Amino acid sequence: MDYVELKISMPQEKVDLVSTFLVTGGYDTFEVCDYSDMLENAGEMFYDYIEDELLEKKDQPPCIKFYCEPDGKRAGEIRAFVEGVAKNLGWDDVVCEQALVTGSNWDTKWKEFFFPFPVGEKLFIKPGWETVSEEVVGSRRVIEIDPAAAFGTGTHATTRLCLEGMEKILSGGETVLDMGCGSGILGIGAVKLGAAKVVAVDIDEHAARTAAENFRTNQIGEEQFEVLCGDVLSDPALCEKMGKGFDLICANIVAQIIKDMAPLLFAALRPGGSLLASGILVSRKEEVKKALLAAGFVCRAVWEADDWVCMELTREA
Repeated sequence: MDYVELKISMPQEKVDLVSTFLVTGGYDTFEVCDYSDMLENAGEMFYDYIEDELLEKKDQPPCIKFYCEPDGKRAGEIRAFVEGVAKNLGWDDVVCEQALVTGSNWDTKWKEFFFPFPVGEKLFIKPGWETVSEEVVGSRRVIEIDPAAAFGTGTHATTRLCLEGMEKILSGGETVLDMGCGSGILGIGAVKLGAAKVVAVDIDEHAARTAAENFRTNQIGEEQFEVLCGDVLSDPALCEKMGKGFDLICANIVAQIIKDMAPLLFAALRPGGSLLASGILVSRKEEVKKALLAAGFVCRAVWEADDWVCMELTREA
């Protein structure tokens, strides 16, 4: 199959910023090729299980790739967007290149950059096409995730922070709301950590379908999860169907949406319950925190990783 590959190269410190601009601009189906944190993600004891071909790439500079139809229209649109952002911000080190590639399966190309790795103390994430021995996994609970075009493999700092936060909060039997579920990885992680029921919501139909498939792949029973699709900010019927009284809410989205959702999230959480708010750049931490406090939340903890923030908040009993 022929396709156009659009490659956006940048320094490592700009990867998350450029990714955020792309997602908020509506260009959210891309591949991040950044090997700089491979050892950190995999951990020392799992490093030897990464394939040699992938290890050889660990010193390559980071880039973001899009795989577009061969007519080049989509690639040109994205390139114009990125170059416009770079020009406005004075970034001369963000460079776009595109080329026509023939005879390759672009829709599965992202798979070569997703490898098994541990998260926190209790979870282990692996793609479906990888086999990992019990010796490697140990007592960790395995999340098998094939995200395709939906956000959420566990490699991004915001997702890792949420999964690690859930370890600290969940003790078993809780009800969880995963707002902006993407691939469903946080909801699946919640069940693996003992949650009794997860409601996962996403505005994107493809993400909702992918999440439902990933729940089933992880052998989670239909009675333990429900996936809903729609915009909770404009659809009261969806909010009613979603329900209230959750023990834990995970909102790994973007800063502005979390601010807009603050009153809704507060209303959906039971007194004494916890909110994990992530997808927030460090530079926007205070404004998001202010909006959440204004909605009635009390901040318990703030964790940071790679310029991203995850907050744990509560609705006091």
